[in-house]
Amino acid sequence: MDVIWLKRDLRLTDHGPLAAVAQRKDRDVCILYLYEPDQLAEPSVHGSHVLFANEGLVDLDTKLSNLRRLSSGQNAAASKSFGSLTVCHCEVIQALQAIHAQKKIARLLAHMETGHMRSYARDKRVRKWCRDRKIPFVELPQTGVSRCLTNRDDFHRNLQMFLKKKQYRTPTALECNIVIDLELPGRSMEPLFAELIEIPLEQRVDRTERQQGGETTALEILRSFLYHRGVGFSKGISSPNSSWTSCSRLSPYLTWGQISLRHVVQALQERQAQLKTQKCRSDDRWLRSFTAFSSRVHWRSHFIQKLESEPEMEQRDVNAAFQPLRRQPGDWNECYYQAWSTGNTGYPMMDACMRCLHRHGWVNFRMRAMLVSFASYNLWLDWHRFAPHLARVFLDYEPGIHYPQIQMQSGTTGINALRCYSVTKQGKEHDPRGIFVRKYIPELQSVPNDYIHEPWKMSKSMQAKCGVHIGEHYPAPIVNEQETAKSAKERIAAVRRRNETQEASRKVYEKHGSR
Repeated sequence: MDVIWLKRDLRLTDHGPLAAVAQRKDRDVCILYLYEPDQLAEPSVHGSHVLFANEGLVDLDTKLSNLRRLSSGQNAAASKSFGSLTVCHCEVIQALQAIHAQKKIARLLAHMETGHMRSYARDKRVRKWCRDRKIPFVELPQTGVSRCLTNRDDFHRNLQMFLKKKQYRTPTALECNIVIDLELPGRSMEPLFAELIEIPLEQRVDRTERQQGGETTALEILRSFLYHRGVGFSKGISSPNSSWTSCSRLSPYLTWGQISLRHVVQALQERQAQLKTQKCRSDDRWLRSFTAFSSRVHWRSHFIQKLESEPEMEQRDVNAAFQPLRRQPGDWNECYYQAWSTGNTGYPMMDACMRCLHRHGWVNFRMRAMLVSFASYNLWLDWHRFAPHLARVFLDYEPGIHYPQIQMQSGTTGINALRCYSVTKQGKEHDPRGIFVRKYIPELQSVPNDYIHEPWKMSKSMQAKCGVHIGEHYPAPIVNEQETAKSAKERIAAVRRRNETQEASRKVYEKHGSR
C-alpha cells in the first residue's frame, strides 16, 4: 500500500503524490494527515494556522470524495465526516508503525518541506524509519527550492527549470483504492481544534477577520488578482490601505500549500501572454504590475532557499559577528516587548499595524519590515526572542521567509543595507489622512490629521478639545524614535567595520547572496 503524507500541500491541483497514484487501479492508498503533538508545541503555532489548515482539509476531502463517487458512478453527497482522508492526532512515526502493522507500506510519498528545526528533525526521523524498513520515501519538490545545493549560482537555473516544468496532472477521477478503515492512534473523522492541548490555551484561538482557507478559495483569489485586482499591484503594495486589494493575497495559500507556486507562475505567464496580444494602453499598467509580482515570486523562493541551505538560521545569526548584539545583560526589556507585541508603544503607525495583525493575521510587507525594524533598532530587542510572536500573528508564517527576513531587517546579516524605518515617516507617507491608524486605534478617532501620527505633540488644550489625553487614553511614546535609531545604527555600524565581520560577511554572501 502507498501512503501519501500530507503536510503543507492541501490541494488537488499540481499535487505530485496524488497524481502519482490517482490512476493506479492496482494500488491501495492511504491519504494521511496528522496533527503532530511535537509540531503543535512549536512556539510559532497559533490557532488561526490550524483552523486555516482545517478549512483546506475539508475542501480537499470534499474534492477527493466527489472524485471517488464519480469513479464509482455514485452521486455526490455532503458529509461532515472525512470520507477520503485518514486524519489522526499523533506523532508521524507512531502513525506509520500502526499502518505498517496492519497493511505493509510499499511507498511513502510526500512533498518536500522547508520548515523550522523541529520539522527538520521530524523529517530526518521519518527518513531513517523508512530506510531501516527499506520503504522508499519519495519527496517531490513544490517550492522551487533545491535540496543539498552546493553552489548558490545554480539556484536561479534550478528554480526556472522547476517553474517551467509541466504541472502534475490534476486528477479527474480516482481509480486507486482509498483505504480509510485503518485503526490508528488518535484517529478523528472530523477536523480537530479544541482537543489540540499542545497549543497553549491563549494561542488556541482564531483571528476574527482572517482569510478563509481551502484550495477552492485560493483559486478564486488567484483569478481575481490576474483579471481584476492585479493592475494596481505596483502602485498599491506599500500602503496599508490599498494593499488589501492590490496585493495578490495568495501568501497564506502558498504557505499552507493550498495552491502551488508553479500553478501561480504558469497562470501568471498565461495572463501576461494574453495581455501582450491585446494592444491596449491600460495593458501596460497590468504588465508592469505583473513583472513586479513575478520578481517577488522569485524572491520568495530565494529566501526559502536560505533556510534550506542553513537550517540553523532559525536559532542563531547567520553572521556570527553579530551574535553578541542585543544579548547583553539588560538588553531585553520585557515592558518594551509587551508594548510592542500588543500595539501600545505610543507610535500610532506601529501600533495600528500590530493590532491589524491581531485581527486579520495579515499586513503588507513594508509594514511588517517596519515592525521588525522598530523592535530591533528602536527597542533594541533580540530578534530571536520576538520572532515567535510575529510567526503567530502572521497567518502566512513561512519559516524560510521569516527567519532570513527578520535577520535582514534587524541588520545582522552583514550583506544587506541597514533598514531602520521611521515609523512616523512611514505613517505620514503611506497613511497621510490617518485612515488606517483610526481603523485600528479607535481611541485616536478624534485626533486631527496634523497630529494623527504624532499625537504626543498636541498641546494640553488640544488634547482636551478632542478628548484624547496622551498617557491616559493612549500611551506616550515608550522611547525617543530619533535617539534610539541613531544609537542602534552606530552600534551595528561599529560591528560592521571590523575586519572579522567583513570576512564573515563575504562568506555569508557566497552562501546566500542574491545573484
